[in-house]
Amino acid sequence: MISLINFNPADQRCRITSPRSIMVLKQRGMTQEELLFINKEKLGLMLKQEKSLQDENLDDFYKHYEYRRQQKVYMLIKDREALIEKEKRKKIESNIPKGKGERPLSSSNASKFMDQVQKRKYMEMMRQRHLQELMLKREQQNQQQQEKMQLFEEQRQKQQEQRQLEFQAKQESIARQKRLKELEEQKKNRQLQQEYFQKEQQRLQQQQIEEQQRQAEAADREQQQQELKQKLEREKKMREKQAELEYNQRKQEEEEQELRRQEFFQSQQEQKRINAQKRAQSAKIRQREAQRSQIEFQKKLREDYFKKEERIAEQQHKFQEQLQQRQMTIEEKNKLKNEKIRNTARMKEQMHEEFRREYAEREQEIQYRLQQRSESGAKDEFLKQQAERRTKYREKVRKMNIQQLEEKRQQYLRKLQDQDEKIQRVKREQESLYQQQAYEKLKKRLDQQEAIKHQRQFEEFRREQIRDKLREVDLRMQLKREDQRELDKLREQANKHELMGKVQ
Repeated sequence: MISLINFNPADQRCRITSPRSIMVLKQRGMTQEELLFINKEKLGLMLKQEKSLQDENLDDFYKHYEYRRQQKVYMLIKDREALIEKEKRKKIESNIPKGKGERPLSSSNASKFMDQVQKRKYMEMMRQRHLQELMLKREQQNQQQQEKMQLFEEQRQKQQEQRQLEFQAKQESIARQKRLKELEEQKKNRQLQQEYFQKEQQRLQQQQIEEQQRQAEAADREQQQQELKQKLEREKKMREKQAELEYNQRKQEEEEQELRRQEFFQSQQEQKRINAQKRAQSAKIRQREAQRSQIEFQKKLREDYFKKEERIAEQQHKFQEQLQQRQMTIEEKNKLKNEKIRNTARMKEQMHEEFRREYAEREQEIQYRLQQRSESGAKDEFLKQQAERRTKYREKVRKMNIQQLEEKRQQYLRKLQDQDEKIQRVKREQESLYQQQAYEKLKKRLDQQEAIKHQRQFEEFRREQIRDKLREVDLRMQLKREDQRELDKLREQANKHELMGKVQ
Protein backbone atom coordinates (compact mmCIF):
# COMPACT_ATOMS: atom_id res chain seq x y z
CA MET A 1 0.00 0.00 0.00
CA ILE A 2 1.40 3.39 -1.03
CA SER A 3 0.15 6.29 1.09
CA LEU A 4 1.10 9.96 1.47
CA ILE A 5 3.73 9.05 4.12
CA ASN A 6 5.73 6.52 2.01
CA PHE A 7 4.96 8.30 -1.27
CA ASN A 8 8.05 8.96 -3.53
CA PRO A 9 7.49 12.29 -5.36
CA ALA A 10 10.67 11.89 -7.46
CA ASP A 11 9.27 8.76 -9.19
CA GLN A 12 6.91 9.87 -11.95
CA ARG A 13 5.33 6.38 -12.19
CA CYS A 14 4.56 6.14 -8.47
CA ARG A 15 0.81 6.25 -7.70
CA ILE A 16 -1.02 6.38 -4.34
CA THR A 17 -3.19 3.30 -3.62
CA SER A 18 -4.20 3.90 0.02
CA PRO A 19 -7.97 4.55 0.31
CA ARG A 20 -7.61 7.17 3.08
CA SER A 21 -5.04 9.21 1.12
CA ILE A 22 -7.19 9.00 -2.06
CA MET A 23 -10.21 10.20 -0.01
CA VAL A 24 -8.20 13.15 1.31
CA LEU A 25 -7.08 14.10 -2.23
CA LYS A 26 -10.71 14.07 -3.41
CA GLN A 27 -11.80 16.21 -0.44
CA ARG A 28 -9.11 18.81 -1.27
CA GLY A 29 -9.84 18.62 -5.03
CA MET A 30 -6.23 17.74 -5.92
CA THR A 31 -4.62 15.24 -8.28
CA GLN A 32 -1.60 12.98 -7.74
CA GLU A 33 0.31 14.79 -10.51
CA GLU A 34 0.33 18.01 -8.45
CA LEU A 35 2.35 16.24 -5.71
CA LEU A 36 5.11 14.97 -8.06
CA PHE A 37 8.56 16.55 -8.08
CA ILE A 38 9.52 18.55 -11.25
CA ASN A 39 13.08 19.50 -12.27
CA LYS A 40 14.09 23.05 -13.06
CA GLU A 41 14.80 22.19 -16.70
CA LYS A 42 11.41 20.54 -17.23
CA LEU A 43 9.63 23.48 -15.62
CA GLY A 44 11.60 25.88 -17.85
CA LEU A 45 10.48 24.00 -20.98
CA MET A 46 6.86 24.13 -19.82
CA LEU A 47 7.09 27.88 -19.23
CA LYS A 48 8.80 28.47 -22.61
CA GLN A 49 5.93 26.76 -24.37
CA GLU A 50 3.48 29.01 -22.52
CA LYS A 51 5.77 32.09 -22.96
CA SER A 52 4.78 33.33 -19.50
CA LEU A 53 8.23 33.71 -17.82
CA GLN A 54 11.79 34.66 -18.71
CA ASP A 55 15.00 32.80 -17.83
CA GLU A 56 16.03 35.44 -15.26
CA ASN A 57 13.03 34.84 -12.94
CA LEU A 58 13.03 31.03 -13.36
CA ASP A 59 14.89 30.30 -10.10
CA ASP A 60 12.44 32.31 -8.00
CA PHE A 61 9.47 30.66 -9.65
CA TYR A 62 10.97 27.19 -9.18
CA LYS A 63 11.53 27.72 -5.47
CA HIS A 64 8.00 29.11 -5.02
CA TYR A 65 6.56 26.11 -6.91
CA GLU A 66 8.50 23.63 -4.73
CA TYR A 67 7.39 25.42 -1.54
CA ARG A 68 3.76 25.24 -2.60
CA ARG A 69 4.11 21.52 -3.41
CA GLN A 70 5.54 20.76 0.05
CA GLN A 71 2.74 22.77 1.71
CA LYS A 72 0.15 20.68 -0.20
CA VAL A 73 1.78 17.43 0.94
CA TYR A 74 1.88 18.66 4.57
CA MET A 75 -1.80 19.67 4.50
CA LEU A 76 -2.83 16.31 3.03
CA ILE A 77 -0.85 14.40 5.71
CA LYS A 78 -2.61 16.43 8.46
CA ASP A 79 -6.03 15.65 6.91
CA ARG A 80 -5.12 11.95 6.76
CA GLU A 81 -4.15 11.88 10.47
CA ALA A 82 -7.39 13.64 11.40
CA LEU A 83 -9.37 11.07 9.43
CA ILE A 84 -7.55 8.21 11.22
CA GLU A 85 -8.35 9.78 14.63
CA LYS A 86 -12.02 10.05 13.70
CA GLU A 87 -12.11 6.38 12.79
CA LYS A 88 -10.47 5.43 16.10
CA ARG A 89 -13.00 7.49 18.08
CA LYS A 90 -15.84 5.79 16.30
CA LYS A 91 -14.41 2.36 17.15
CA ILE A 92 -14.01 3.32 20.86
CA GLU A 93 -17.54 4.71 21.05
CA SER A 94 -18.91 1.59 19.40
CA ASN A 95 -17.19 -0.65 22.03
CA ILE A 96 -18.73 1.33 25.01
CA PRO A 97 -21.97 -0.42 26.19
CA LYS A 98 -25.30 1.46 26.41
CA GLY A 99 -28.13 1.52 29.04
CA LYS A 100 -27.13 4.19 31.63
CA GLY A 101 -30.68 4.65 32.93
CA GLU A 102 -31.25 0.97 33.86
CA ARG A 103 -31.29 -0.06 37.55
CA PRO A 104 -30.20 -3.42 39.06
CA LEU A 105 -32.95 -5.68 40.22
CA SER A 106 -30.84 -8.17 42.26
CA SER A 107 -27.35 -8.65 43.76
CA SER A 108 -25.99 -10.36 40.64
CA ASN A 109 -27.32 -7.60 38.45
CA ALA A 110 -25.84 -4.99 40.79
CA SER A 111 -22.39 -6.54 40.62
CA LYS A 112 -22.61 -6.65 36.85
CA PHE A 113 -23.69 -3.04 36.75
CA MET A 114 -20.72 -2.00 38.96
CA ASP A 115 -18.34 -3.87 36.70
CA GLN A 116 -19.74 -2.05 33.72
CA VAL A 117 -19.41 1.32 35.47
CA GLN A 118 -15.75 0.61 36.33
CA LYS A 119 -15.11 -0.44 32.76
CA ARG A 120 -16.63 2.75 31.50
CA LYS A 121 -14.53 4.85 33.81
CA TYR A 122 -11.42 3.00 32.76
CA MET A 123 -12.27 3.48 29.06
CA GLU A 124 -12.89 7.18 29.63
CA MET A 125 -9.54 7.51 31.39
CA MET A 126 -7.79 5.69 28.57
CA ARG A 127 -9.55 7.83 25.96
CA GLN A 128 -8.56 11.05 27.76
CA ARG A 129 -4.94 9.88 28.02
CA HIS A 130 -4.93 8.95 24.34
CA LEU A 131 -6.36 12.35 23.45
CA GLN A 132 -3.79 14.13 25.57
CA GLU A 133 -1.01 12.16 23.89
CA LEU A 134 -2.40 13.04 20.46
CA MET A 135 -2.68 16.72 21.41
CA LEU A 136 0.92 16.72 22.63
CA LYS A 137 2.06 15.07 19.42
CA ARG A 138 0.14 17.60 17.37
CA GLU A 139 1.61 20.52 19.33
CA GLN A 140 5.11 19.12 18.87
CA GLN A 141 4.50 18.59 15.15
CA ASN A 142 3.08 22.10 14.81
CA GLN A 143 6.10 23.60 16.61
CA GLN A 144 8.47 21.64 14.39
CA GLN A 145 6.60 22.73 11.28
CA GLN A 146 6.57 26.37 12.43
CA GLU A 147 10.32 26.21 13.09
CA LYS A 148 10.85 24.69 9.66
CA MET A 149 8.69 27.35 8.04
CA GLN A 150 10.57 30.12 9.87
CA LEU A 151 13.91 28.66 8.81
CA PHE A 152 12.65 28.31 5.25
CA GLU A 153 11.40 31.91 5.21
CA GLU A 154 14.70 33.23 6.65
CA GLN A 155 16.62 31.27 4.01
CA ARG A 156 14.28 32.55 1.32
CA GLN A 157 14.72 36.17 2.45
CA LYS A 158 18.48 35.76 2.53
CA GLN A 159 18.44 34.28 -0.96
CA GLN A 160 16.26 37.11 -2.22
CA GLU A 161 18.68 39.70 -0.74
CA GLN A 162 21.61 37.91 -2.36
CA ARG A 163 19.78 37.82 -5.67
CA GLN A 164 18.99 41.51 -5.48
CA LEU A 165 22.64 42.27 -4.76
CA GLU A 166 23.75 40.06 -7.64
CA PHE A 167 21.16 41.67 -9.91
CA GLN A 168 22.41 45.18 -8.99
CA ALA A 169 26.02 44.13 -9.57
CA LYS A 170 25.04 42.68 -12.97
CA GLN A 171 23.26 45.87 -13.95
CA GLU A 172 26.27 47.99 -12.95
CA SER A 173 28.62 45.75 -14.93
CA ILE A 174 26.29 45.93 -17.95
CA ALA A 175 26.18 49.75 -17.74
CA ARG A 176 29.99 49.92 -17.54
CA GLN A 177 30.32 47.64 -20.55
CA LYS A 178 27.86 49.76 -22.53
CA ARG A 179 29.82 52.95 -21.72
CA LEU A 180 33.10 51.30 -22.79
CA LYS A 181 31.51 50.12 -26.03
CA GLU A 182 30.17 53.59 -26.77
CA LEU A 183 33.63 55.15 -26.24
CA GLU A 184 35.24 52.56 -28.52
CA GLU A 185 32.59 53.13 -31.19
CA GLN A 186 33.17 56.91 -31.05
CA LYS A 187 36.92 56.39 -31.54
CA LYS A 188 36.32 54.05 -34.44
CA ASN A 189 33.91 56.50 -36.07
CA ARG A 190 36.47 59.34 -35.84
CA GLN A 191 39.16 57.18 -37.43
CA LEU A 192 36.76 56.12 -40.18
CA GLN A 193 35.79 59.73 -40.90
CA GLN A 194 39.44 60.72 -41.28
CA GLU A 195 40.10 57.78 -43.61
CA TYR A 196 36.98 58.56 -45.65
CA PHE A 197 38.05 62.26 -46.02
CA GLN A 198 41.49 61.23 -47.30
CA LYS A 199 40.01 58.72 -49.74
CA GLU A 200 37.60 61.33 -51.11
CA GLN A 201 40.42 63.80 -51.74
CA GLN A 202 42.37 61.13 -53.64
CA ARG A 203 39.30 60.22 -55.63
CA LEU A 204 38.69 63.86 -56.63
CA GLN A 205 42.25 64.15 -57.86
CA GLN A 206 41.92 60.99 -59.93
CA GLN A 207 38.63 62.23 -61.38
CA GLN A 208 40.23 65.47 -62.54
CA ILE A 209 43.03 63.56 -64.28
CA GLU A 210 40.55 61.20 -65.92
CA GLU A 211 38.41 64.12 -67.14
CA GLN A 212 41.40 65.70 -68.83
CA GLN A 213 42.20 62.42 -70.58
CA ARG A 214 38.60 62.04 -71.66
CA GLN A 215 38.47 65.52 -73.16
CA ALA A 216 41.56 64.75 -75.26
CA GLU A 217 40.05 61.46 -76.40
CA ALA A 218 36.74 63.17 -77.22
CA ALA A 219 38.49 65.71 -79.47
CA ASP A 220 40.24 62.91 -81.36
CA ARG A 221 36.95 61.07 -81.74
CA GLU A 222 35.18 64.14 -83.12
CA GLN A 223 37.80 64.50 -85.81
CA GLN A 224 37.48 60.87 -86.79
CA GLN A 225 33.70 61.10 -86.83
CA GLN A 226 33.73 64.08 -89.16
CA GLU A 227 35.97 62.20 -91.59
CA LEU A 228 33.66 59.19 -91.46
CA LYS A 229 30.59 61.36 -92.07
CA GLN A 230 32.12 62.78 -95.20
CA LYS A 231 32.92 59.30 -96.50
CA LEU A 232 29.39 58.08 -95.71
CA GLU A 233 27.78 61.02 -97.50
CA ARG A 234 29.78 60.28 -100.62
CA GLU A 235 28.80 56.58 -100.48
CA LYS A 236 25.14 57.50 -99.93
CA LYS A 237 25.07 59.71 -103.03
CA MET A 238 26.54 56.90 -105.16
CA ARG A 239 23.99 54.43 -103.74
CA GLU A 240 21.06 56.79 -104.37
CA LYS A 241 22.04 57.16 -107.99
CA GLN A 242 22.25 53.40 -108.42
CA ALA A 243 18.90 52.95 -106.58
CA GLU A 244 17.20 55.48 -108.92
CA LEU A 245 18.43 53.59 -111.96
CA GLU A 246 17.26 50.26 -110.51
CA TYR A 247 13.91 51.76 -109.51
CA ASN A 248 13.29 53.07 -113.05
CA GLN A 249 14.11 49.67 -114.50
CA ARG A 250 11.82 47.87 -112.02
CA LYS A 251 9.05 50.35 -112.67
CA GLN A 252 9.13 49.63 -116.38
CA GLU A 253 9.12 45.87 -115.74
CA GLU A 254 6.20 46.14 -113.29
CA GLU A 255 4.18 48.21 -115.77
CA GLU A 256 4.68 45.56 -118.41
CA GLN A 257 3.69 42.83 -115.95
CA GLU A 258 0.55 44.75 -114.92
CA LEU A 259 -0.52 45.07 -118.55
CA ARG A 260 -0.07 41.34 -119.00
CA ARG A 261 -2.01 40.58 -115.84
CA GLN A 262 -4.86 42.83 -116.87
CA GLU A 263 -5.12 41.06 -120.21
CA PHE A 264 -5.00 37.65 -118.48
CA PHE A 265 -7.59 38.76 -115.92
CA GLN A 266 -9.98 39.98 -118.65
CA SER A 267 -9.60 36.68 -120.50
CA GLN A 268 -10.34 34.77 -117.28
CA GLN A 269 -13.43 36.88 -116.60
CA GLU A 270 -14.75 36.18 -120.09
CA GLN A 271 -14.13 32.46 -119.59
CA LYS A 272 -15.88 32.57 -116.22
CA ARG A 273 -18.91 34.30 -117.74
CA ILE A 274 -19.08 31.69 -120.50
CA ASN A 275 -18.76 28.87 -117.94
CA ALA A 276 -21.46 30.45 -115.74
CA GLN A 277 -23.83 30.71 -118.69
CA LYS A 278 -23.15 27.07 -119.58
CA ARG A 279 -23.76 26.00 -115.97
CA ALA A 280 -27.03 27.97 -115.81
CA GLN A 281 -28.22 26.31 -119.02
CA SER A 282 -27.20 22.87 -117.76
CA ALA A 283 -29.00 23.54 -114.43
CA LYS A 284 -32.19 24.53 -116.28
CA ILE A 285 -31.96 21.39 -118.40
CA ARG A 286 -31.46 19.30 -115.25
CA GLN A 287 -34.46 20.91 -113.57
CA ARG A 288 -36.64 20.17 -116.60
CA GLU A 289 -35.39 16.58 -116.70
CA ALA A 290 -36.02 16.21 -112.97
CA GLN A 291 -39.58 17.52 -113.36
CA ARG A 292 -40.18 15.12 -116.23
CA SER A 293 -38.71 12.23 -114.23
CA GLN A 294 -40.91 13.15 -111.25
CA ILE A 295 -44.04 13.23 -113.43
CA GLU A 296 -43.13 9.87 -114.98
CA PHE A 297 -42.35 8.42 -111.56
CA GLN A 298 -45.72 9.60 -110.20
CA LYS A 299 -47.48 8.02 -113.19
CA LYS A 300 -45.63 4.76 -112.59
CA LEU A 301 -46.52 4.86 -108.91
CA ARG A 302 -50.19 5.38 -109.75
CA GLU A 303 -50.16 2.50 -112.22
CA ASP A 304 -48.39 0.27 -109.68
CA TYR A 305 -50.90 1.28 -107.01
CA PHE A 306 -53.90 0.42 -109.24
CA LYS A 307 -52.31 -2.89 -110.18
CA LYS A 308 -51.69 -3.72 -106.53
CA GLU A 309 -55.27 -2.86 -105.63
CA GLU A 310 -56.48 -5.19 -108.39
CA ARG A 311 -54.22 -7.92 -107.08
CA ILE A 312 -55.48 -7.37 -103.56
CA ALA A 313 -59.11 -7.59 -104.78
CA GLU A 314 -58.34 -10.84 -106.61
CA GLN A 315 -56.67 -12.25 -103.51
CA GLN A 316 -59.64 -11.26 -101.36
CA HIS A 317 -62.02 -12.93 -103.83
CA LYS A 318 -59.93 -16.12 -103.75
CA PHE A 319 -59.77 -15.99 -99.99
CA GLN A 320 -63.56 -15.65 -99.71
CA GLU A 321 -64.03 -18.63 -102.06
CA GLN A 322 -61.68 -20.69 -99.90
CA LEU A 323 -63.60 -19.66 -96.79
CA GLN A 324 -66.88 -20.74 -98.41
CA GLN A 325 -65.35 -24.09 -99.29
CA ARG A 326 -64.12 -24.47 -95.75
CA GLN A 327 -67.59 -23.64 -94.41
CA MET A 328 -69.07 -26.32 -96.68
CA THR A 329 -66.57 -28.87 -95.40
CA ILE A 330 -67.38 -27.93 -91.79
CA GLU A 331 -71.12 -28.39 -92.43
CA GLU A 332 -70.50 -31.79 -94.01
CA LYS A 333 -68.41 -32.82 -91.00
CA ASN A 334 -71.17 -31.75 -88.65
CA LYS A 335 -73.70 -33.80 -90.68
CA LEU A 336 -71.44 -36.85 -90.47
CA LYS A 337 -71.13 -36.39 -86.72
CA ASN A 338 -74.90 -36.13 -86.37
CA GLU A 339 -75.38 -39.29 -88.48
CA LYS A 340 -72.86 -41.14 -86.34
CA ILE A 341 -74.69 -40.05 -83.20
CA ARG A 342 -78.00 -41.18 -84.68
CA ASN A 343 -76.52 -44.53 -85.72
CA THR A 344 -75.17 -45.10 -82.24
CA ALA A 345 -78.60 -44.26 -80.79
CA ARG A 346 -80.23 -46.73 -83.19
CA MET A 347 -77.71 -49.41 -82.28
CA LYS A 348 -78.41 -48.84 -78.61
CA GLU A 349 -82.17 -49.10 -79.24
CA GLN A 350 -81.66 -52.36 -81.13
CA MET A 351 -79.58 -53.69 -78.25
CA HIS A 352 -82.35 -52.76 -75.81
CA GLU A 353 -84.95 -54.50 -78.02
CA GLU A 354 -82.83 -57.68 -78.17
CA PHE A 355 -82.42 -57.55 -74.42
CA ARG A 356 -86.19 -57.19 -74.04
CA ARG A 357 -86.78 -60.17 -76.28
CA GLU A 358 -84.33 -62.33 -74.38
CA TYR A 359 -85.89 -61.21 -71.13
CA ALA A 360 -89.42 -62.03 -72.38
CA GLU A 361 -88.30 -65.46 -73.58
CA ARG A 362 -86.75 -66.22 -70.20
CA GLU A 363 -89.90 -65.09 -68.41
CA GLN A 364 -91.96 -67.38 -70.61
CA GLU A 365 -89.67 -70.28 -69.78
CA ILE A 366 -89.91 -69.48 -66.09
CA GLN A 367 -93.73 -69.34 -66.28
CA TYR A 368 -93.79 -72.59 -68.15
CA ARG A 369 -91.65 -74.22 -65.51
CA LEU A 370 -93.78 -72.74 -62.77
CA GLN A 371 -96.96 -74.15 -64.39
CA GLN A 372 -95.34 -77.56 -64.37
CA ARG A 373 -94.56 -77.19 -60.67
CA SER A 374 -97.98 -75.76 -59.73
CA GLU A 375 -98.76 -79.00 -58.02
CA SER A 376 -96.59 -78.02 -55.04
CA GLY A 377 -99.29 -75.52 -53.82
CA ALA A 378 -98.22 -72.73 -51.44
CA LYS A 379 -94.61 -72.81 -52.53
CA ASP A 380 -95.63 -72.23 -56.10
CA GLU A 381 -97.74 -69.22 -55.12
CA PHE A 382 -94.88 -67.73 -53.12
CA LEU A 383 -92.52 -68.21 -56.08
CA LYS A 384 -95.03 -66.61 -58.39
CA GLN A 385 -95.31 -63.58 -56.14
CA GLN A 386 -91.52 -63.25 -56.06
CA ALA A 387 -91.33 -63.58 -59.84
CA GLU A 388 -94.02 -60.91 -60.27
CA ARG A 389 -92.18 -58.56 -57.92
CA ARG A 390 -88.93 -59.14 -59.81
CA THR A 391 -90.58 -58.48 -63.15
CA LYS A 392 -92.11 -55.23 -61.87
CA TYR A 393 -88.81 -54.09 -60.48
CA ARG A 394 -86.97 -54.96 -63.73
CA GLU A 395 -89.55 -53.06 -65.79
CA LYS A 396 -89.14 -50.00 -63.58
CA VAL A 397 -85.33 -50.19 -63.91
CA ARG A 398 -85.58 -50.63 -67.65
CA LYS A 399 -87.87 -47.62 -68.02
CA MET A 400 -85.55 -45.49 -65.87
CA ASN A 401 -82.51 -46.52 -67.89
CA ILE A 402 -84.27 -45.71 -71.18
CA GLN A 403 -85.26 -42.21 -69.89
CA GLN A 404 -81.75 -41.49 -68.65
CA LEU A 405 -80.23 -42.55 -71.99
CA GLU A 406 -82.62 -40.33 -73.94
CA GLU A 407 -81.85 -37.34 -71.68
CA LYS A 408 -78.10 -37.89 -72.05
CA ARG A 409 -78.48 -38.20 -75.82
CA GLN A 410 -80.41 -34.92 -76.03
CA GLN A 411 -77.80 -33.14 -73.83
CA TYR A 412 -74.99 -34.47 -75.98
CA LEU A 413 -76.73 -33.26 -79.16
CA ARG A 414 -77.24 -29.79 -77.63
CA LYS A 415 -73.58 -29.58 -76.64
CA LEU A 416 -72.54 -30.53 -80.17
CA GLN A 417 -74.77 -27.84 -81.66
CA ASP A 418 -73.38 -25.17 -79.27
CA GLN A 419 -69.82 -26.19 -80.08
CA ASP A 420 -70.54 -26.04 -83.84
CA GLU A 421 -72.01 -22.54 -83.47
CA LYS A 422 -69.04 -21.34 -81.42
CA ILE A 423 -66.58 -22.82 -83.93
CA GLN A 424 -68.32 -21.08 -86.82
CA ARG A 425 -68.32 -17.72 -84.99
CA VAL A 426 -64.64 -18.01 -84.13
CA LYS A 427 -63.79 -18.98 -87.69
CA ARG A 428 -65.72 -16.04 -89.09
CA GLU A 429 -63.97 -13.64 -86.70
CA GLN A 430 -60.57 -15.13 -87.53
CA GLU A 431 -61.24 -14.89 -91.26
CA SER A 432 -62.27 -11.25 -90.96
CA LEU A 433 -59.14 -10.52 -88.88
CA TYR A 434 -56.92 -12.33 -91.37
CA GLN A 435 -58.44 -10.34 -94.23
CA GLN A 436 -57.94 -7.03 -92.43
CA GLN A 437 -54.38 -7.89 -91.43
CA ALA A 438 -53.47 -8.99 -94.94
CA TYR A 439 -54.96 -5.84 -96.42
CA GLU A 440 -53.12 -3.64 -93.87
CA LYS A 441 -49.83 -5.46 -94.49
CA LEU A 442 -50.12 -4.94 -98.23
CA LYS A 443 -50.91 -1.26 -97.71
CA LYS A 444 -47.97 -0.84 -95.37
CA ARG A 445 -45.58 -2.52 -97.79
CA LEU A 446 -46.74 -0.32 -100.63
CA ASP A 447 -46.53 2.82 -98.48
CA GLN A 448 -43.06 1.87 -97.26
CA GLN A 449 -41.80 1.21 -100.77
CA GLU A 450 -43.22 4.52 -101.98
CA ALA A 451 -41.78 6.40 -99.00
CA ILE A 452 -38.35 4.82 -99.54
CA LYS A 453 -38.39 5.79 -103.22
CA HIS A 454 -39.46 9.34 -102.43
CA GLN A 455 -36.77 9.64 -99.77
CA ARG A 456 -34.09 8.45 -102.15
CA GLN A 457 -35.20 10.88 -104.86
CA PHE A 458 -35.35 13.74 -102.36
CA GLU A 459 -31.88 12.89 -101.01
CA GLU A 460 -30.43 12.79 -104.52
CA PHE A 461 -32.04 16.15 -105.32
CA ARG A 462 -30.66 17.69 -102.09
CA ARG A 463 -27.21 16.29 -102.78
CA GLU A 464 -27.20 17.87 -106.23
CA GLN A 465 -28.25 21.20 -104.72
CA ILE A 466 -25.48 20.98 -102.09
CA ARG A 467 -22.91 20.13 -104.77
CA ASP A 468 -23.98 23.13 -106.87
CA LYS A 469 -23.74 25.40 -103.84
CA LEU A 470 -20.29 24.06 -102.96
CA ARG A 471 -19.10 24.68 -106.51
CA GLU A 472 -20.40 28.24 -106.40
CA VAL A 473 -18.68 28.78 -103.05
CA ASP A 474 -15.39 27.41 -104.40
CA LEU A 475 -15.58 29.76 -107.41
CA ARG A 476 -16.29 32.72 -105.14
CA MET A 477 -13.36 31.83 -102.89
CA GLN A 478 -11.04 31.54 -105.87
CA LEU A 479 -12.18 34.95 -107.14
CA LYS A 480 -11.68 36.48 -103.71
CA ARG A 481 -8.21 34.98 -103.42
CA GLU A 482 -7.22 36.34 -106.82
CA ASP A 483 -8.57 39.77 -105.91
CA GLN A 484 -6.65 39.72 -102.62
CA ARG A 485 -3.45 38.77 -104.42
CA GLU A 486 -3.86 41.63 -106.83
CA LEU A 487 -4.58 44.05 -103.97
CA ASP A 488 -1.51 42.81 -102.08
CA LYS A 489 0.65 43.37 -105.11
CA LEU A 490 -0.73 46.88 -105.60
CA ARG A 491 -0.10 47.67 -101.94
CA GLU A 492 3.46 46.42 -102.22
CA GLN A 493 4.02 48.62 -105.24
CA ALA A 494 2.54 51.66 -103.43
CA ASN A 495 4.76 51.00 -100.42
CA LYS A 496 7.81 50.75 -102.65
CA HIS A 497 6.94 54.09 -104.34
CA GLU A 498 6.56 55.71 -100.91
CA LEU A 499 9.91 54.35 -99.76
CA MET A 500 11.62 55.59 -102.93
CA GLY A 501 10.05 59.02 -102.45
CA LYS A 502 11.29 59.15 -98.86
CA VAL A 503 14.80 58.09 -99.93
CA GLN A 504 14.91 60.83 -102.57
